Amino acid sequence: MESEDDIRPLIEGEVLENATSRDLYLELNTQKIHTDPEFEQVVYGYRRSRWRTNLVHFFSVLFCGIPALLFHWCPTWYLYATCTRACFQLADQVLVVETYQKKCKTYYIHKIIEKTIADTSGLLNEGFADEAGEKIPHKVGDLYTPLHLDDGTTLNVDSYRYFKHKKQFLVWDGSRAQWALLTGVESGATCAQLHAMGAVSPGAEKRARMLNIYGLNEIKVPVQSIMTLILLEVVNPFYVFQLFTIAVWLAEPYYYYCGAVVLMSTFGVATSVIQTKKNQESLRATVEAHASVQLLDGRDVDSRAVAPGDVITLPPHGCVMLSDCVLLAGSAIVNESMLTGESVPVTKTALLRVDKPFHFKEHASSVLFCGTRVIQTRYYNNEPVRALVLRTGYNTSKGQLVRSILYPTPADFKFDRDSYKFIIILAVIALLGLAYTVALKAYRHLTPGDIAIKALDIITIVVPPALPAAMTVGRLYAVSRLKRARVACLNTRAVNVSGSLDCICFDKTGTLTEDGLDMWGAIPVSSAVSPPRLSRPVRDPRQLNDLHDLKLGMAACHSLTLLNGELAGDPLDLKMFESTGWTLEEPAVPETTNYELLTPTIVRPCRTANINVDDVHLPLEVGIVQQHQFVSSLQRASVVARILGEDVLRVYCKGAPEMIRTLSKKDTVPEDLDEILHFYAEKGYRVIALGTRMLEKTHRELQKMTRDEVECELEFLGLVIMENRLKPATTPIIHELKEANILVVMITGDNIHTAVSVAKECGILAPGERVVHLCVESSGLVPVVCCESSKHGAPIGRRTALTRSWRSVDSGRGSSRSALTDSEAPAEDPNYKVVMTGDTWKVLREHYPQHVPRVIERGAVFARMSSDQKQQLVTEYQALGYYVGMCGDGANDCGALRAAHTGVSLSELEASVAAPFTSSDPDIVCVARVLREGRAALTTSFGVFKFMVAYSLTEFFSVAFLYYFDSNLTDFQFLYIDVAMIVNFAFFFGMTEAYRGKLCKIPPLTSLLGLVPLVSLIGQMILIGVAQYFSYFALTFFPWYERHLYEGEEANECWENYAIFTVSMFQYIVMPIVFSHGAPYRRSVVTNKYLMISVIIMTAISIYITVAPAKFLAEFLQLKMPKDILLSYIILAIASFHFVIAVFFERVIVQYLMERKEMVPKCLKERRVRKTPHLMIKRELTDLDYLECDSEVKFVREGSSGK
Repeated sequence: MESEDDIRPLIEGEVLENATSRDLYLELNTQKIHTDPEFEQVVYGYRRSRWRTNLVHFFSVLFCGIPALLFHWCPTWYLYATCTRACFQLADQVLVVETYQKKCKTYYIHKIIEKTIADTSGLLNEGFADEAGEKIPHKVGDLYTPLHLDDGTTLNVDSYRYFKHKKQFLVWDGSRAQWALLTGVESGATCAQLHAMGAVSPGAEKRARMLNIYGLNEIKVPVQSIMTLILLEVVNPFYVFQLFTIAVWLAEPYYYYCGAVVLMSTFGVATSVIQTKKNQESLRATVEAHASVQLLDGRDVDSRAVAPGDVITLPPHGCVMLSDCVLLAGSAIVNESMLTGESVPVTKTALLRVDKPFHFKEHASSVLFCGTRVIQTRYYNNEPVRALVLRTGYNTSKGQLVRSILYPTPADFKFDRDSYKFIIILAVIALLGLAYTVALKAYRHLTPGDIAIKALDIITIVVPPALPAAMTVGRLYAVSRLKRARVACLNTRAVNVSGSLDCICFDKTGTLTEDGLDMWGAIPVSSAVSPPRLSRPVRDPRQLNDLHDLKLGMAACHSLTLLNGELAGDPLDLKMFESTGWTLEEPAVPETTNYELLTPTIVRPCRTANINVDDVHLPLEVGIVQQHQFVSSLQRASVVARILGEDVLRVYCKGAPEMIRTLSKKDTVPEDLDEILHFYAEKGYRVIALGTRMLEKTHRELQKMTRDEVECELEFLGLVIMENRLKPATTPIIHELKEANILVVMITGDNIHTAVSVAKECGILAPGERVVHLCVESSGLVPVVCCESSKHGAPIGRRTALTRSWRSVDSGRGSSRSALTDSEAPAEDPNYKVVMTGDTWKVLREHYPQHVPRVIERGAVFARMSSDQKQQLVTEYQALGYYVGMCGDGANDCGALRAAHTGVSLSELEASVAAPFTSSDPDIVCVARVLREGRAALTTSFGVFKFMVAYSLTEFFSVAFLYYFDSNLTDFQFLYIDVAMIVNFAFFFGMTEAYRGKLCKIPPLTSLLGLVPLVSLIGQMILIGVAQYFSYFALTFFPWYERHLYEGEEANECWENYAIFTVSMFQYIVMPIVFSHGAPYRRSVVTNKYLMISVIIMTAISIYITVAPAKFLAEFLQLKMPKDILLSYIILAIASFHFVIAVFFERVIVQYLMERKEMVPKCLKERRVRKTPHLMIKRELTDLDYLECDSEVKFVREGSSGK
């Protein structure tokens, strides 16, 4: 059983480490675990108490199942009531408490299960009799099946205890008295050990045992039955309250309204169940897959019967991987779009047999990930292409992606929190109404039964039963408008959150700039001078000599392949190779005579070229012997090649210039490298460096060399310049976002200089801003972060070290107006922006943690950032109080897209499941669309919420007022108000479209309990109460008026009823007009033609009912018409005055003065600033940060002279 509620564990404890005493060992009932880095996770041990359980069941029966219902809503209460805390050795249940960002708590309850490794009877029950019942003589080592744990250790036991948390197994390690995560066979193994595991296929007994430990290889998505979904929906607290209200209304009896509520509730339940069922089936259809897999011993088995440690062979024409495997022999071309979002073929090569620890990220070029498609395979020396299964099921990369969908991070949105608090406030008002009703009716000597019915009735009035449905309407309309704009939304709740964004992070390549790169030229190193320098650029690399090392490197250093006779691979590799004018071939048969081994790829010039080798003319031909794929953390890729006829191997390595410089011999690095690199990067070009070295090694010796041993002592060859153009929509959208006072940040894996250039070109860095570049000096024991400032490309001041402490001086910034209002804000912000690389970010977080908030507050460009670092940065911005959006193309952005409040993916591939929004158009125009629709939806939600609350309170006022006169609204009056008016208005309320003008500098409000919404709601309710009182007051002036006296439960027909009901009809019509705010977030309410038509029709009907209804209609509504029509006109006048005053109060007092001009008490502004970290940080920032004193004087003078 799994649960999510807000109850803290009864007892807090700490993990007891190194406990040797038996007493301490048995007291161990609390432990921190680390299965998910985004959460703080603590496990508590519990043991079921029989007498407690029986007592709970007795009271549940005694009180007609009410305790059971409460336990269903809060399962931890059931745990606390039926169990006692116990050490893990005696516990039979665990409570896992997860804390997200130190504020959101989630609770899970799991049973502890005992399992015997040799007992494979469970496989028989799953229908895998062949796997469990096969009796084949044991191989040596078949009975040795250790459990592989996440810390690299193994557990050698015959039986063990475990529990399953978020589809992962946590095993009890008795020797160390702790829970440990069960992982794949690669944990703690070296590459050589994995090769040894994959040399032979495991025996049947070992396969059965491994399958028993890890379970079937399937990513099973639970799909609940229709009846289960209906029951779960019906016992939801909201629908339980609906049942309560229906029971009360049946007792009244309000049969017609009950019927209407039952129909609405049935429609709501049916809609929710159908949508949930559809989502579950859709997810299952997307992720569940199984097929036949061939083992190394030639047997074909169901993929669900594959276990870690199995050795499989891959077919030559490809397949879909259903487990995480490491390639041991041969090579494969794989489409990894499911993981990366890029539909680019990637070449996977066999894992090197080296005595080096295996890591998924480091050896990703040899890993075939679950869910990816193998397009084709190539074998070596007639040896089958084989792979070792490492992980299966939910432990795989695809399984982790599905787990992130099934268990998303908790979303903490202030509007949602406040809406729950507001319901509690309404409940308190309902209790006050109940007390008023009981006191009043008891004073009038009504029977206890009548008092109970009337008291319960007023509770059902105060809490609006249609509130959840009405709140969904605005979001659904926004989603449909986004769909028409080619933006798909997976989570409707994210629409409201997107309306509050005030910080947006963008990936660069493929998001701000075009996906494709164009070749600009190459700059070879001139070795004619000493020290070497870069020569003049060659715009067409085909002009280089075919034997020039730079050209050879450009032609050979890639991972391209032929698919159906056409070149395929990374776009950068493709452009670079095509610029050389060479051709690529992949022989269909082994060519061991030329290269001593099978060479899958050969490159040669298009025109005939010969070389002399020992006076023999041979064609110029380069065979690629070994490939090391590009790894973002290493920032490089390399190949080992051999020119036909040569005895030596050549290494060609390409990557980031900073990385190739560190791998090259110092005497080969051009002295003007920094100058040339800075020149081209400043112009926005993408710069790639190449290096080479000679290797006098045999193939066998090469196979034993690690990647680091190959990629070292290089000779620097030169630079390749690629042109990466901005997308046409980038600059105007960035300008629009910055004009709206939204913090815009670039997070990229590209070069820092290129990123800064692109940021300047698109407007992320303004022309007059000082750019502060934070870099790392690692000369000492502790790395030091240094600051370099420049303006208009010219350096300012000296290079200075970042101080360990920060002065706290109030600069006067950081007030709510400086952060959120008009033209003053840009002028007040410090005139500098910070840029840095991922290396600096890492050092900053480790050694300068106190500086992180202040640095990122003025951060603009973060380059060379890994996927994890992107996610870290998004989380840091959230910690500062920003509502963060992330826009990326899906490659390396999944973590950041998931972590952000709102993620927008520009990829329609399967990686887009990480983001709630996916754009079909690959540009950032969708971000502005999402912002506009989000702001409109959030404003609509505010309006609908206030409308529904005001409707309930208005009805509450009417009923409470009429109770005083021993009357009430009649059944059909309730029906007319609740169905004909309220449901009607709530349905059309959200149809008002988003504002089409400029984005406003002030985002919509996010707090329902803030001063502005409370003033709005309380003010409107005062006007409503006064108008109802005046209608009664006018009635008392007529001589024929007689006060209504109690004549029975159903005798509600009276003049007080007429006055209150008729004036309240117009108040319900006024509310949707008043609460429908227009610019700057939505268009004017008059543009909502359906709502306006509805308002006009209902106004006409209400006037008709008030002035001169037909006799049958008056009898139907049980209206006692006044003897003088003047009262009807007075009520119309009161309603008209109420409309004018209500609109004036909402539009002028609330919307204009309080929202736009922020005419609120200064103490409330200051309180808001103190609760928002990034506003407090602004108070400590000045224009002279990161500058030394002498530079500061010069800088100020330059700035003043320019004015």
